[in-house]
Amino acid sequence: MTASLRPPDDLPGDRARDPTGTTGTTGTATGTTGSEGTGTWRGAGAPVPPVPGECQVWRLPVGPEQWAGHDVLDEEERQRHARFRLAADRDRYQAGHVGVRLLLGHYLGVPAGALSFSRHCRHCGAGHGKPVIDRADNKLDFSLTHSGDWVAFAVAADPVGLDVQELTDRTDVAALSGSVLSADELRWWSGQPPDSAHRAFFGYWARKEALLKATGHGLAVPMNKITLTPPDQPARLVEWAADRPLDGPVQLHDLDVGPGYTGAVAVLTSQHVRVSRADFPASLRAPGPPARRADAAGPA
Repeated sequence: MTASLRPPDDLPGDRARDPTGTTGTTGTATGTTGSEGTGTWRGAGAPVPPVPGECQVWRLPVGPEQWAGHDVLDEEERQRHARFRLAADRDRYQAGHVGVRLLLGHYLGVPAGALSFSRHCRHCGAGHGKPVIDRADNKLDFSLTHSGDWVAFAVAADPVGLDVQELTDRTDVAALSGSVLSADELRWWSGQPPDSAHRAFFGYWARKEALLKATGHGLAVPMNKITLTPPDQPARLVEWAADRPLDGPVQLHDLDVGPGYTGAVAVLTSQHVRVSRADFPASLRAPGPPARRADAAGPA
């Protein structure tokens, strides 16, 4: 089956502050390259917000029982959640949107249901593009992704994009290769053995979606106008040939997300970036008092 392009929704690391306020294994990025540590996804205590040069990646548990007692979605989110026909899609949507609200509310000292989000394209000023927290004092950016059994989001103090791709056989990678890969990438990719080429295609795709989520360009920038290093090398932007300019330096990290998946995170900064990863903290999922809901739309 041919899949359409979605719009943008391993070396040991160093020792660095992790999101729980302790130390843990993370990845480092120098310049525009990076690969993320291969340690297991850890449980977390009380998380602390990232500072510039840090990126947190949180994996979310899926299932209504995981989020019982958290009626924090706004009206638009509840309606959208109800429109999903498949229970699996409803569960992924609930995990992503409730989890984002709980963590960002914790970081900002705001009830999760009181958070509001807006869309404002930083390139053209129109009311579309990547959702952002609608608070003047907010300095955090986030990016949500889901694929297969995976639901996760990244949080950083700089523009961030996260993507996870399931290595599915249902996607006709040959049919999509010309839309996803640049000419140089296509030449390299066409010379790979079939099994390697299949994984490499999704590696390119995850890296590019993460990058376009971070920039906020989405499908306005064709993926085949971006050239990256091959997926068997540390992630690095080689060429940005799109008509729309790149916002600034980018740090790319590959993520070890387990068998059957590939993932990447992009952060728009010139700084070294430390990527930490953890399972969503159970302490934030403990049922609390009813939360006041916001009227503004939540994250897509």
